[in-house]
Amino acid sequence: MTKRISTKYTLSVTAVIIIITLIFIPVYIIVQKTVYIHLQKKHIILFYENLVSSVDLSDSDDIAKFFNKDGTHSYRTLIYNEKKKRIFSTDYFRKKEEKMDKRPIPEEHLDDYSENNLPVYYEHENNRAKITLRRICHTQNTSYYIYIQESLQNIESIFFYTNQFLVLILIIYIFVCMISLFFAMRQITKSVYKLTDVVKRFADKDYSVRFEDPIPSDEIGSLANNFNNMADIIQSNFYSIDNYNFLLKEDLNHLKEYENLRRKFVRNTTHELKTPLAIISSNVEMMSYTKDENKRKYYYDSVMEEIQKMSSLITSFLKYSSNESQTLQASFENINLSEAVEHLCDKITSTLQSKKITFIRNVEASLFSTVSPIHVEHIFNNFIMNAISHTSPNGCIIVSLQEIDSRYRFSVYNDGKPIPENQLPIIWNEFYTVGSKSSANAGLGLFIVKEISALNHTECGIENQEHGVEFWFDFLPFDTFD
Repeated sequence: MTKRISTKYTLSVTAVIIIITLIFIPVYIIVQKTVYIHLQKKHIILFYENLVSSVDLSDSDDIAKFFNKDGTHSYRTLIYNEKKKRIFSTDYFRKKEEKMDKRPIPEEHLDDYSENNLPVYYEHENNRAKITLRRICHTQNTSYYIYIQESLQNIESIFFYTNQFLVLILIIYIFVCMISLFFAMRQITKSVYKLTDVVKRFADKDYSVRFEDPIPSDEIGSLANNFNNMADIIQSNFYSIDNYNFLLKEDLNHLKEYENLRRKFVRNTTHELKTPLAIISSNVEMMSYTKDENKRKYYYDSVMEEIQKMSSLITSFLKYSSNESQTLQASFENINLSEAVEHLCDKITSTLQSKKITFIRNVEASLFSTVSPIHVEHIFNNFIMNAISHTSPNGCIIVSLQEIDSRYRFSVYNDGKPIPENQLPIIWNEFYTVGSKSSANAGLGLFIVKEISALNHTECGIENQEHGVEFWFDFLPFDTFD
């Protein structure tokens, strides 16, 4: 049975190869001359384009340099000026003529020249064939007549001997293929029957059976490997099915943890939105009291800016819920840190005035840093929101930006109760909240500030003062940032 199938496959593949070869040979013999002529026409066009684009046709020395450099072709080339007098000939250039033949273009061929002519194939008696191109080239307000010819003498003889050699090679090729395919198909058929026997035993619930013969590196080998992998997976699944109950219980516990995380996330997200909402509220309130159109426009622009930032903040929180570091991804720029902090202070002024909080700013001018403006605003808003939350009316908030030890320290101080010492090490933790025993309610905001400090390769911290609390963040000058 194996021998019969092997012979069948071998004869089928061999017959296909012979049929394809018998079709290919006459087709090749018929079209080879046409294809060759077509390719040579394309080569002549390329040669012409290269000639007119790289040579000054008014300079015979430049033309000679071109033909010296491009000496791999066998084209006969004649160039005539606008008076139809010959100014260059490869016959003379290649020493076939003793002197330049300056005769004009033959009258019978004058009408054959045009700007867009294509090469033409001519076949004469005695196998004297040629391809010619006659074109007019306009360059430097001067017209030139260019004649290019390739001789195809004895082309039929060349193709005849080539075809004889090709037929001999193809006969040898077919013979070798038949022998090779016979032995190859015999080996493949043998492997197929061994694999069939293994599959049958596996179907009879012998899950330990595998294809153990040397696996060839072909389709049969790929099939054998896939079968062995499938058998391993099935056997493993049978032995481990009891473990799925345990995994389902673990998944239930993870769902509960996720629900707790979601509730904390919503609670702390609300905390982070307090700053823009407070700014919007105070600016809307100020709009109702002022009649100055410039101030009303200023308050309106400020409200719209905070609304946009709330939208961006919510988008950042949503990204953070899937990857805690994605909210920190931003582009770094060389910015005037002093101007950025002053701008943020201007925006928060109306909010502090509405809450009757004394606001003092101490910003050193012309401090530049390589940092993301989004990061600067995150840091400012989180620090200032904590300060507002824990400052009573008639209290004081101080925003400072000073150069200290080759770093730019941004700090926010607020009057209020100090944070217990045992809470200081954990106040930067993710989703940190504190009960009534502490005046701090940091939440997700301080955690983000801590992550920003790590991303900027710098530090942040908190210090209890005599009558309040100070949060600080160090920025690096732009020429030292790595």
